Amino acid sequence: STLIEKWSNFSIRKYIAIVSLEQCQCYKDDFNAEYEEYQNLHTQIDKIKKNFRQLNEQWKSLTPGSEAYEVKKDKTVKTVLHHSSIL
Repeated sequence: STLIEKWSNFSIRKYIAIVSLEQCQCYKDDFNAEYEEYQNLHTQIDKIKKNFRQLNEQWKSLTPGSEAYEVKKDKTVKTVLHHSSIL
């Protein structure tokens, strides 16, 4: 499933006030079960953000309409489509 589907499922999950140690442990177990995946997704998103910051910096030095500009535009579109399919 995609990142959006995962977060949609997460957002509808409602927790009520903790009133027992057993309930606390259940919440802790839920958190721990999902935390590694969260960390992996966070790392993936950080890499994507870094990639887009680099592309943005490269764009600033290009002349609109130039061959280099068009090549960078194509690469950017491919990058966006690739990251869209991951998320």
